[in-house]
Amino acid sequence: MKNTRKLADTDLCVMCGMCLPNCPTYQLYQTEAESPRGRIALMQAIDQQRIKADSTALLHIDHCLSCLNCETICPSRVPYGALIDAFRNQHSDSIRKPFVSKLILKQVAKLNGINQLASIINQLGLKQLISLSHHIAKTPANSFPSTKTQLREFYAGNYSKPEQRQGEVSLFIGCSTKASDNKSIEDAIFILNQLKFDVHIPQPQHCCGALHQHNGQQTIAAELLYKSTSQLAQIKTKTVLFFSPACGEMLQQSNDIVVTDARHFILTQLKQQPLAFTASAQAIALHESCSHRNRLNLKTLNADLLNCVPNMQIIKSSNPSLCCGAGGIQSINYPEQAQALLNGKLASFDLSQTNILISDNIGCSLHIKSAISAYNPNIEIMHPISFLARQLAIE
Repeated sequence: MKNTRKLADTDLCVMCGMCLPNCPTYQLYQTEAESPRGRIALMQAIDQQRIKADSTALLHIDHCLSCLNCETICPSRVPYGALIDAFRNQHSDSIRKPFVSKLILKQVAKLNGINQLASIINQLGLKQLISLSHHIAKTPANSFPSTKTQLREFYAGNYSKPEQRQGEVSLFIGCSTKASDNKSIEDAIFILNQLKFDVHIPQPQHCCGALHQHNGQQTIAAELLYKSTSQLAQIKTKTVLFFSPACGEMLQQSNDIVVTDARHFILTQLKQQPLAFTASAQAIALHESCSHRNRLNLKTLNADLLNCVPNMQIIKSSNPSLCCGAGGIQSINYPEQAQALLNGKLASFDLSQTNILISDNIGCSLHIKSAISAYNPNIEIMHPISFLARQLAIE
């Protein structure tokens, strides 16, 4: 008889336990229910109606950060990320989310809604908003910078000879980056212009749906992805670059477009036409997001890109696979869990040797900013492309 259960792929798990040492929540709580194996057992039991989907079981499952460390070492190739997404979607009405998370998901689904959200956060402060939901607050109100800078649609390079122009690329910004890190976008455009590429930013840009995909709103996620990919499929530029690893993983699900990581494109061009970067005056710490490492499988890209700068010394985490706890909006859903994981992550770096920490993901960067001053009050958090732009601009 054909298995018609919605979560039938949970049967692929052989319960070997290889995932446990690699799971951040299992390492934190040291309980089976907070491991991939334990969550699969809970999903099976609920799916087969052997237990009820009560608040305790749902909490254990929803604590998952979707980092996918487990998928990278699973001998049975269990599609754990897809299972968690599907389960959250099935039980979205029962899984409790704080007010701030609901507000974020609602706003980013709207065209330009992220700008309205950023305005609210800047006026009230993220700290105060989280307090409304959790009665605790550990994220600074200034974690979301001002969004007054308006990005132009087209950035054309100023070339002495027209024939020097190498081509044109389109840039998918991502709603979170657009709202909170315009500097990194401008730095990417600067580098691309220096490589003699004009940069087109398609307008308007919709949310890709990544946050909704991982928070029990798969129908909305599919609608947003369709809007984004339909728009990108119509542009004339052959090369479409994405800036956020989470957006990239989402966009790559579409068969209608081909997208490339902006960092990978820049690195490829630098190998063909090197730029004269100023040598690094100090070592830098490198934090790599789970979406970069596990979803895009670009394990050496950040280091390869940074090593284009002479005298580069990279301080790596003693536990590089450890999640920082951001998990999209999981740091808002479960701030105490996120803070504990972040403390472990920051402690895995020797931050006394540097004043710069490189992070490739805006969600990680905002989360890290909330606690890093306790480890080094003078440290600056930068995107890898921004670091390249700084070293190129230094005379």
